[in-house]
Amino acid sequence: MHPRPRPLLLLLFVSCATLLCAQGTRLLRQPDLTADGIAFVYGADIWTADRDGRNVRRITSTPAVEGNPRFSPDGRRIAFTSNRDGSEDVYVVDRAGGIPTRLTWHPASDAVRGWTADGSRILFASTRDAAPVAFNRLWTIDPDGGPAEMLSEQWGL
Repeated sequence: MHPRPRPLLLLLFVSCATLLCAQGTRLLRQPDLTADGIAFVYGADIWTADRDGRNVRRITSTPAVEGNPRFSPDGRRIAFTSNRDGSEDVYVVDRAGGIPTRLTWHPASDAVRGWTADGSRILFASTRDAAPVAFNRLWTIDPDGGPAEMLSEQWGL
């Protein structure tokens, strides 16, 4: 047998093994950090973990696409965006998990952007009330529910 094919076969095997091992974390997206934890999106669901990567917990498990997880300033709650009811809306859930609470009900897309510094309101971008041309403006909503309030008439991300 010719000695050349063995090094090529070995190189092919090592390359394939490396690619297979690397596929385990390639869908981790949109991380948000708090003093002792991280929230992130994996496979269209919200997950949390300790900052050292331990105690990984799946927070949501639906066929919907969920994203933009943002910890409250005290680290106790997570606001996120989900299309579980047909349009993108703002939800909030306890950091430990549980049943998320839907906060917005507008047919326009509402996408979480963060929290106010004092943690009293969730910040989100929405095209609501932007006629005749749709553009995002920043809004806030109480994490316990209630009406949304426009933060500014200016365009927002």
